[in-house]
Amino acid sequence: MKLVSSLVRECRLDAIKKALSEINVVALSVVEARDYAPQQRETVAWRARLYDLESSMKLEIQVVVHDDDVDEVVGLVIRAARTGETGDGHICVMPVDHRYSISTGQREV
Repeated sequence: MKLVSSLVRECRLDAIKKALSEINVVALSVVEARDYAPQQRETVAWRARLYDLESSMKLEIQVVVHDDDVDEVVGLVIRAARTGETGDGHICVMPVDHRYSISTGQREV
């Protein structure tokens, strides 16, 4: 199994969930995160002044999938999350050795 961890723009969450549900991936974790990238500082206006932000709000979406499904899941997330602008985010794929159910204590396949 693999953990697909995506750091994406907040506004793309619904599109990503819809895309993943089409291939029956409905269990995912979503965490608020701050993305620090010095090459892409965001400027916001507040009370008639401009401010440079060192970080931007993103969402981290985590999905555990079987090895055979990784390429399809990554492709769907890329298509659903892409706006074509700098700062769309990134995806990491990591191995998962085991997964356990907290309620039963059983090791899941």
